[in-house]
Amino acid sequence: MKKAGKIITAAVTAVAVVGVSLGVHFGYSNKKFEQNEYKVNTDGKPLSVAVISDLQLPDSKAKDTHQYTSFEKTLTSIKAKNPDVLIIAGDYTDLATRDAWNSYKEIYDKVMGDSKQPIVMGIMGNHDYWMPMFVDCWEIPTPAKMQKRMKKYTGQPLYSHNVVNGYHFICWSSSDGSYDKSYQNKNHVRAEIDKAVKDDPTKPVFVISHLNPSDTVYGSDDWGNDDIADVLKDYPQVVSLSGHSHYSIIDERSIWQGAYTAFTTQSLDYIELEVGKYNGSIPVDAYGNRIAEDVPACLYMTIDDKAVTVDRLAANSGEELKEPWVIEAPFDKPSKYTLKARKADNKAPVLDKNLTVSTREIKDTDGKSRTAITFKAGSDDDFVHSYKLRFLNKDKKVLSFAETEYDGTVIHYNKEGEKIVSDSDEYKNGSEKQIDELLYFSDFILGLNNMSKDTLFRLPPNVPCDAEYVEITAIDSWGATSNSVVCPLK
Repeated sequence: MKKAGKIITAAVTAVAVVGVSLGVHFGYSNKKFEQNEYKVNTDGKPLSVAVISDLQLPDSKAKDTHQYTSFEKTLTSIKAKNPDVLIIAGDYTDLATRDAWNSYKEIYDKVMGDSKQPIVMGIMGNHDYWMPMFVDCWEIPTPAKMQKRMKKYTGQPLYSHNVVNGYHFICWSSSDGSYDKSYQNKNHVRAEIDKAVKDDPTKPVFVISHLNPSDTVYGSDDWGNDDIADVLKDYPQVVSLSGHSHYSIIDERSIWQGAYTAFTTQSLDYIELEVGKYNGSIPVDAYGNRIAEDVPACLYMTIDDKAVTVDRLAANSGEELKEPWVIEAPFDKPSKYTLKARKADNKAPVLDKNLTVSTREIKDTDGKSRTAITFKAGSDDDFVHSYKLRFLNKDKKVLSFAETEYDGTVIHYNKEGEKIVSDSDEYKNGSEKQIDELLYFSDFILGLNNMSKDTLFRLPPNVPCDAEYVEITAIDSWGATSNSVVCPLK
């Protein structure tokens, strides 16, 4: 599974595989952790730490790309807060070309070069090992080469153990551009965590990895790594900081507590969410406008012996997105943010019992006419995450229809159940899939203060012509569902 919008072609993947194998011959970076100790004058205030991830600067010299401007605005916002530490949790680049890395260095030096420098800690992500097709860049991306490139442009080692005012930060890079096999040096990491715990078992120990530990934070069921989770499960005082998934930190599942504590950091590029919604895992609005780039986000932590307070910020502006998460001592007994505790306190969303709907014709970004449905948004003790729509005939029986893409193209599947690209020669031999409900993301990724009071969802063009009613259900982040309301279609 590859991220939508970041799909690497078979040729590029082949080059990457060659690069990984050649890296064995050319030599990987030393798996030992560089040891650093720092003393920072905080004037009696808690230690402050900004955490960003997934800059994904493109292979371009242009200074007007979304990624370039987002990183520049984010650094400017962070600089204004004057943090003691800046953590970059991987994927500095989209494809690790010199132009992409030059953009990083150019922006960093421009924004931060004339100011008090925070302590910078960085790790490599999977994109930092990838390259364009060989004929486009004339480079083979061996892991050793990519690691040296990261070191050249950032000054950061692949692995480091940094102690700042007595707090331990263990930076655990991926060792190559793969997903499942890139965190194999587990004994080295355990040794570093053991050092931190021995130094002071009452303090939190921060472990930074690009991939999430699997089955923890929002998105880690799809994008997590089992090897990371296998190490961290033995250390209850660990606070895991990771990126990669791009999932929204507005969602309360972006903090997890179980055997330890974990956070995800979202992205400075675009938001991606789980698959299965009609408006896409990189959500767009009813008109087809991409809204997933509008609110990049990051974390800002303040740390002392009593608590770790984590603010969720709109990265480009520094605006607080929601109330902070607060992890209180004792840090080796995580309990406040467990799934069980929060689900028990959760209240299901509510739809107006007198809800009405209407349809309207809108113009898509491609100029084509589309039919959209609108109704009053549901309410929730947090926010409505998504909606389910089912269409009913005059007898109020549920109707089914062929599954389509957002542009109305009927989706075809092969015998293995895999989706066939519509312009493929195999498309005509594929089979349709009948569905009886549509799921939509709400607009929560724009920020709770920016959520519309009225929804506007595009309908597929093949909604059955005998549909006379629509049944609407609101769903929150925890999967709790509202009352379902059946409305006449107008």
